[in-house]
Amino acid sequence: MVGKIIKFKQILLFFLLMICAQVIPMAAATAAPILLNESHLGPIGLSTGFYQETQGRLTLDEAINAFDSGRFSPSDKPVLNFGIGSKPVWIHFSVENTSPQPLRRRLSIETPWLDHINLYFRHDGKTVTRFQVGDTEDFAARPINNRFFAFDHDFVPGLSEVFIRVQTPDTMVLPIRLMPPDQARALGKAQDYSYGFMYGFLFALMIYNVMLYLGLKDARYILYSLYLGMFLLMNISYTGHGFEWLWPTNPHWEQWSIPIFMTLYGASGLLFALRFLDIRKHFPRLCQVVPSYLGLVGILMLLTILFDSQYAALLLAFGFVFLFIGIMLFLGVITLRTGEKSSRYFLLATFSAMVGAFITTLANWGAIPFNTWTFRAVDLGMLIDATLLALALTYQFKIGQEAMFHAEQMAMLDPLTGINNRRAFRDKATPVWNIAQRQDRDLSIIMFDLDHFKLINDKYGHACGDKALIATADILKASSRTQDVIARWGGEEFILLLPETGCPDAILIAKRLRADIAALRLHHENHEIRMTASFGVGQRDPQHQSLDALISTADNFLYQAKDDGRNRVGHTPVDIV
Repeated sequence: MVGKIIKFKQILLFFLLMICAQVIPMAAATAAPILLNESHLGPIGLSTGFYQETQGRLTLDEAINAFDSGRFSPSDKPVLNFGIGSKPVWIHFSVENTSPQPLRRRLSIETPWLDHINLYFRHDGKTVTRFQVGDTEDFAARPINNRFFAFDHDFVPGLSEVFIRVQTPDTMVLPIRLMPPDQARALGKAQDYSYGFMYGFLFALMIYNVMLYLGLKDARYILYSLYLGMFLLMNISYTGHGFEWLWPTNPHWEQWSIPIFMTLYGASGLLFALRFLDIRKHFPRLCQVVPSYLGLVGILMLLTILFDSQYAALLLAFGFVFLFIGIMLFLGVITLRTGEKSSRYFLLATFSAMVGAFITTLANWGAIPFNTWTFRAVDLGMLIDATLLALALTYQFKIGQEAMFHAEQMAMLDPLTGINNRRAFRDKATPVWNIAQRQDRDLSIIMFDLDHFKLINDKYGHACGDKALIATADILKASSRTQDVIARWGGEEFILLLPETGCPDAILIAKRLRADIAALRLHHENHEIRMTASFGVGQRDPQHQSLDALISTADNFLYQAKDDGRNRVGHTPVDIV
């Protein structure tokens, strides 16, 4: 008897275990209903179950049977994510309305690139409303004018069920929200404001650089504008704004726009990097390799279009963008090693864009949690990238202007003595001459050259001659006033323009200079070298119709001083007080 009882218990336990084995999977696949009387602002993924088709397309009845038989798996994430190229998936969740009247809620599937969506609202075992949408249809076919897939439904009191079938070759990431329509509109408006700020900032930056290109004819600015423009087009394509605003009646282009604009974005970025970092100058071979690589990617993308393989195009685009970021970093690092200071900005910018793109890509592929921050990380990274690159272009422009100014300054200076050359003298003296002519003001010129300078060069060498010229220029700089214009006229000849100075005062200045030069002692290889100079002084008068005429007068008096025995000042006879 005892043995029979034990055997009966064993049989009973076996049946209980069999029942548990059937019930537990069904319980695991059935999440608690979503209570409409409670607030649900975030994604509802944790309240859903899912089932992926493995042997052909399921009908709604077959999906219901799969759910009833416990084949749906519960989601353990707020946002369902099945990665790129996933098989079609069915999603189920239940909704409970405990109030006595129907409650309207908006169901939003916030992924704009899904090809096919079949949505079924059920109550009491019957389908009460169904929708069939996707980006394979015109934008106007959507029940609500929204870049996402949004549906309003009045949930009657009691328990309702929702079945959703999703199919797409793109990344299948499914942030699903269920909330009152006014809350959904408020959330959408906040998102629109953030996108509006980003688009406005980048568009203004793009137009500004186009204007700079038109003014400066520097290819860096137009390539940077192209880079920004391609990012904007890529962004509006995968956020759904492009389908909503630009091509609402072209669903075929909507499906292909994402991989194509991703590829163009990467290509424009590399072309900008080649020019910005001056790769042709530092690494000419790379300047040939990178365009060839871009050409290969372009050919592969054309082949995916030719064979109508959107999945292959997406794999190519994502792979290319990953390589694009790596190449950008590589170009920045190797250019930094050449001492190119602007490459620091470039590296920081590229790193910011890389981190943002990497986070968003991982979120789309399901490797990390999908939320607003991980999805918009590429936007934030691009804003930082665009700002830093704009600063880098400004820095390059500043350096270029400084180099140009320095070159102009050097072109105006005598490289040996550091004082004005003949060209600079004319540029600076002409305005002074014009003022003196118009206002009938005193103006004098002193010209002088070193006596027997050729003998110094021949006896002591050109290095010693250079020292003599430098020492003479130093005396000239020390003796001149702020308003005076001094220059090396050529060879061993120098010139001074003296505004507001009559001939008597100019003669006194010339005599002091002659004395200072005569007192100068140069030492070269144990030799003491003495020098003298001959001077000519000319004052502006009505006979001088031009600056050249006054210079000629001073030059004539200089040669008169040489003819009179050198080391003296030649001038018009005047009374010197």
